[in-house]
Amino acid sequence: MEQLNAVDVLIENISSDQLLLPVVEAKIEEAKAEKQVLVNRLKEYRKDLSVLLKYATEAQQGKIKNLGFEISDEQRGLNTVATTAFDVLVKAKDHQLNNQVWYDGYVASLKNGESPVSYASFNVKCRSLFNTQKVLRKKAGDLKSSHEDIISLNGHVTAPKKK
Repeated sequence: MEQLNAVDVLIENISSDQLLLPVVEAKIEEAKAEKQVLVNRLKEYRKDLSVLLKYATEAQQGKIKNLGFEISDEQRGLNTVATTAFDVLVKAKDHQLNNQVWYDGYVASLKNGESPVSYASFNVKCRSLFNTQKVLRKKAGDLKSSHEDIISLNGHVTAPKKK
Protein backbone atom coordinates (compact mmCIF):
# COMPACT_ATOMS: atom_id res chain seq x y z
CA MET A 1 0.00 0.00 0.00
CA GLU A 2 1.33 3.31 -1.11
CA GLN A 3 1.57 5.99 1.54
CA LEU A 4 0.15 9.38 0.59
CA ASN A 5 2.26 12.40 1.27
CA ALA A 6 0.90 15.84 2.15
CA VAL A 7 0.65 16.96 -1.49
CA ASP A 8 -1.36 13.86 -2.45
CA VAL A 9 -3.75 14.44 0.48
CA LEU A 10 -4.19 18.06 -0.57
CA ILE A 11 -4.90 17.01 -4.17
CA GLU A 12 -7.48 14.48 -2.98
CA ASN A 13 -9.18 17.08 -0.75
CA ILE A 14 -9.31 19.60 -3.61
CA SER A 15 -10.80 16.98 -5.96
CA SER A 16 -13.46 16.02 -3.40
CA ASP A 17 -14.38 19.62 -2.67
CA GLN A 18 -14.57 20.45 -6.38
CA LEU A 19 -17.11 17.65 -6.80
CA LEU A 20 -19.04 18.75 -3.70
CA LEU A 21 -19.12 22.48 -4.61
CA PRO A 22 -21.77 22.25 -7.40
CA VAL A 23 -24.04 20.23 -5.12
CA VAL A 24 -23.79 22.85 -2.36
CA GLU A 25 -24.22 25.70 -4.86
CA ALA A 26 -27.40 24.07 -6.18
CA LYS A 27 -28.75 23.84 -2.62
CA ILE A 28 -27.90 27.53 -2.06
CA GLU A 29 -29.71 28.59 -5.27
CA GLU A 30 -32.74 26.52 -4.26
CA ALA A 31 -32.75 28.17 -0.83
CA LYS A 32 -32.43 31.63 -2.44
CA ALA A 33 -35.42 30.89 -4.66
CA GLU A 34 -37.46 29.75 -1.65
CA LYS A 35 -36.40 32.87 0.23
CA GLN A 36 -37.46 35.12 -2.66
CA VAL A 37 -40.91 33.50 -2.73
CA LEU A 38 -41.31 34.24 0.99
CA VAL A 39 -40.00 37.82 0.65
CA ASN A 40 -42.46 38.47 -2.19
CA ARG A 41 -45.37 37.11 -0.12
CA LEU A 42 -44.38 39.34 2.82
CA LYS A 43 -44.30 42.35 0.47
CA GLU A 44 -47.81 41.49 -0.69
CA TYR A 45 -48.96 41.18 2.92
CA ARG A 46 -47.53 44.63 3.60
CA LYS A 47 -49.54 46.02 0.66
CA ASP A 48 -52.66 44.28 1.96
CA LEU A 49 -52.04 45.78 5.40
CA SER A 50 -51.79 49.28 3.99
CA VAL A 51 -55.33 48.87 2.62
CA LEU A 52 -56.90 46.91 5.47
CA LEU A 53 -55.18 48.54 8.44
CA LYS A 54 -57.92 51.14 8.83
CA TYR A 55 -60.33 48.30 9.66
CA ALA A 56 -58.04 46.68 12.27
CA THR A 57 -58.95 46.89 15.94
CA GLU A 58 -56.34 48.05 18.43
CA ALA A 59 -55.78 44.43 19.47
CA GLN A 60 -55.18 43.45 15.85
CA GLN A 61 -52.84 46.41 15.37
CA GLY A 62 -50.89 45.21 18.43
CA LYS A 63 -50.56 41.76 16.89
CA ILE A 64 -49.40 43.32 13.62
CA LYS A 65 -46.74 45.33 15.48
CA ASN A 66 -45.62 42.15 17.30
CA LEU A 67 -45.09 40.54 13.90
CA GLY A 68 -42.57 43.27 13.13
CA PHE A 69 -44.69 45.40 10.82
CA GLU A 70 -44.46 49.15 11.32
CA ILE A 71 -47.80 50.88 11.72
CA SER A 72 -47.32 54.53 10.88
CA ASP A 73 -49.82 57.24 10.05
CA GLU A 74 -48.75 57.01 6.42
CA GLN A 75 -49.77 53.36 6.37
CA ARG A 76 -53.09 54.37 7.86
CA GLY A 77 -53.60 56.62 4.86
CA LEU A 78 -52.00 59.84 6.10
CA ASN A 79 -49.04 61.39 4.36
CA THR A 80 -46.41 63.39 6.24
CA VAL A 81 -48.02 66.73 5.37
CA ALA A 82 -51.41 65.60 6.69
CA THR A 83 -49.80 64.14 9.81
CA THR A 84 -47.98 67.40 10.53
CA ALA A 85 -51.10 69.46 9.79
CA PHE A 86 -53.17 67.26 12.10
CA ASP A 87 -50.64 67.80 14.91
CA VAL A 88 -50.86 71.57 14.37
CA LEU A 89 -54.65 71.43 14.70
CA VAL A 90 -54.47 69.26 17.84
CA LYS A 91 -52.22 71.84 19.50
CA ALA A 92 -54.36 74.81 18.42
CA LYS A 93 -56.60 76.63 20.90
CA ASP A 94 -60.08 75.10 20.76
CA HIS A 95 -58.70 72.68 18.13
CA GLN A 96 -59.68 74.96 15.29
CA LEU A 97 -57.97 77.39 12.93
CA ASN A 98 -58.79 79.12 9.70
CA ASN A 99 -57.25 77.38 6.71
CA GLN A 100 -54.54 80.01 6.09
CA VAL A 101 -53.43 79.97 9.75
CA TRP A 102 -53.47 76.17 9.64
CA TYR A 103 -51.16 76.23 6.60
CA ASP A 104 -48.91 78.83 8.26
CA GLY A 105 -48.74 76.60 11.37
CA TYR A 106 -47.73 73.66 9.20
CA VAL A 107 -44.94 75.72 7.59
CA ALA A 108 -43.73 76.98 11.00
CA SER A 109 -43.64 73.43 12.41
CA LEU A 110 -41.23 72.11 9.77
CA LYS A 111 -37.73 71.27 10.89
CA ASN A 112 -34.73 73.06 9.40
CA GLY A 113 -34.07 71.83 5.92
CA GLU A 114 -37.61 70.61 5.24
CA SER A 115 -39.31 72.45 2.43
CA PRO A 116 -43.01 73.23 2.76
CA VAL A 117 -45.43 72.31 0.02
CA SER A 118 -47.44 75.09 -1.61
CA TYR A 119 -50.77 76.20 -0.15
CA ALA A 120 -52.65 74.37 -2.93
CA SER A 121 -50.62 71.15 -2.43
CA PHE A 122 -51.16 71.42 1.32
CA ASN A 123 -54.92 71.39 0.79
CA VAL A 124 -54.70 68.41 -1.56
CA LYS A 125 -52.48 66.45 0.82
CA CYS A 126 -54.82 67.18 3.75
CA ARG A 127 -57.86 65.75 1.96
CA SER A 128 -57.28 62.42 3.68
CA LEU A 129 -58.00 64.16 7.01
CA PHE A 130 -61.38 65.28 5.70
CA ASN A 131 -62.09 61.96 3.94
CA THR A 132 -61.48 60.06 7.17
CA GLN A 133 -63.50 62.72 9.04
CA LYS A 134 -60.67 63.47 11.43
CA VAL A 135 -61.22 67.16 10.66
CA LEU A 136 -64.15 69.22 9.44
CA ARG A 137 -64.33 72.31 7.22
CA LYS A 138 -66.83 75.10 7.70
CA LYS A 139 -67.00 77.33 4.63
CA ALA A 140 -66.41 81.03 5.25
CA GLY A 141 -68.06 83.90 3.40
CA ASP A 142 -65.96 83.77 0.20
CA LEU A 143 -67.00 80.63 -1.65
CA LYS A 144 -64.12 80.98 -4.17
CA SER A 145 -61.38 80.98 -1.52
CA SER A 146 -60.51 78.50 1.19
CA HIS A 147 -58.18 80.81 3.15
CA GLU A 148 -60.84 81.84 5.71
CA ASP A 149 -62.56 78.44 6.03
CA ILE A 150 -62.68 77.19 9.62
CA ILE A 151 -60.93 73.84 10.10
CA SER A 152 -61.66 71.96 13.32
CA LEU A 153 -61.10 68.54 14.81
CA ASN A 154 -64.10 66.31 14.43
CA GLY A 155 -65.92 65.99 17.74
CA HIS A 156 -65.08 69.52 18.89
CA VAL A 157 -68.00 71.89 18.67
CA THR A 158 -67.26 75.24 17.11
CA ALA A 159 -68.54 77.95 19.40
CA PRO A 160 -70.82 80.47 17.70
CA LYS A 161 -69.26 83.90 17.25
CA LYS A 162 -70.70 86.71 19.36
CA LYS A 163 -72.11 89.61 17.40
